[in-house]
Amino acid sequence: MEATLNKITLDEYRLLVELLISQQYAIEIICSELNDYEIGAKTMEWDRYKRLIALYEKLRIT
Repeated sequence: MEATLNKITLDEYRLLVELLISQQYAIEIICSELNDYEIGAKTMEWDRYKRLIALYEKLRIT
């Protein structure tokens, strides 16, 4: 993933994030990650889980 991020410019990164948010894909991805963690399909650090919850709350309100 890091190699891919190094290939795109900051403007392209922002454009991608803007598209993911505007099309509601970002919140779907977050929900999927949280669900995978909650059912035990994935493991993650507790801090990452809390950050995803906070991000979900921010995006849900928008």
